[in-house]
Amino acid sequence: MRRSPLRSIWFDPSRTIARIAHQNPGYRLYVLPILAGFAILPTSALFSADDSEMTSGILLSTLLAFGPVLEVLQVLLGAYLIRITGVWLGGTAGVASIQTAIAWGNVPIVALAILGLPLMAFSAFYAEISGAPLSANQSSLVTIIGFALLMLQMVIVVWSIGIFLKGLAVVQGYSVGRAALNSIVAWAIPVLLVVIGAVVLGYSDNLAWLFLAGTDELVTLSGQ
Repeated sequence: MRRSPLRSIWFDPSRTIARIAHQNPGYRLYVLPILAGFAILPTSALFSADDSEMTSGILLSTLLAFGPVLEVLQVLLGAYLIRITGVWLGGTAGVASIQTAIAWGNVPIVALAILGLPLMAFSAFYAEISGAPLSANQSSLVTIIGFALLMLQMVIVVWSIGIFLKGLAVVQGYSVGRAALNSIVAWAIPVLLVVIGAVVLGYSDNLAWLFLAGTDELVTLSGQ
């Protein structure tokens, strides 16, 4: 009996993505990115002192997903960038297959978002009974929770990237290393356009904030 792709994707991403891309490349193409787009909310809700702190910059959004809209844009537009730049490296995949690799690379991020729901409930419950957000508590327990969450996020992000790169490699027909290069070159294009636009519009002084804003949310309460 064939396992569900939601299970096999974790430890056999190459064959799973190759099968989906061949049989039904549109399978859960948008559901997974949309769900992954909420992955940043548990961390923000758990450790932000107020709603105004629940913001993230481009770097954090890349690591943990910023929102459903950007995640879907990665599938819609990112696949074309990877397709165009992948041709330079000898890639043979069509846009639909690349979209499959991007969408299914989000499975660990989706798991992070789902696991974050009880964390958000705990944060709300704590704030209700104590009259202060969890971030105001400097106890060792809160520090441990923050550190554990950070470690979990790092593992999930690396796993997600690994699944995506293996999937991209198999549909493009080349190595994982070349898949990584393909992705870097593809995403360098919009980053370069942002930098050029900021310089032309006179916002070059804000570039550091644009790319690094929100990274303080990756720091646990022990650093406060």
